[in-house]
Amino acid sequence: MPAAKAKKARTTKPKKKSAARKRAASGVKLNDALAAAAWAEADRALAEALALYDEALQGEGGARDLALEMLGQSLTIAARKRGLSRLGELGGREAFDPDRHEFIKPTKKPPKSVRIVARGVARGGEMLTKARVGPVGRAKTR
Repeated sequence: MPAAKAKKARTTKPKKKSAARKRAASGVKLNDALAAAAWAEADRALAEALALYDEALQGEGGARDLALEMLGQSLTIAARKRGLSRLGELGGREAFDPDRHEFIKPTKKPPKSVRIVARGVARGGEMLTKARVGPVGRAKTR
């Protein structure tokens, strides 16, 4: 019987990553870092808004009004950093759209036009919160 050939021990070497894979891996790390930085900025803006909210709760008269105005600005900045946008203008009148508007009080029949009580919020094409609306006040006749 012929002598059995000794099998050569194979050592497995780790596969080398191609240059494209290395670039892709570094791109993922960069994306993660950018996302973390965006969250950190939004967190700071939100923290500022919360502090302004506390000031507004304790303020009186003009100081309270100023704190509320600054709170609104801080919340807007935080929302913008997260890609959110506000829909409509407070007190504005628009044609009723059930996809964009929600009544503050239920009605039997939706009117053709509505008044915006609270603006809606969207990110890109996705509606996060519909604008809260009420009926348009009729002009009084004498």
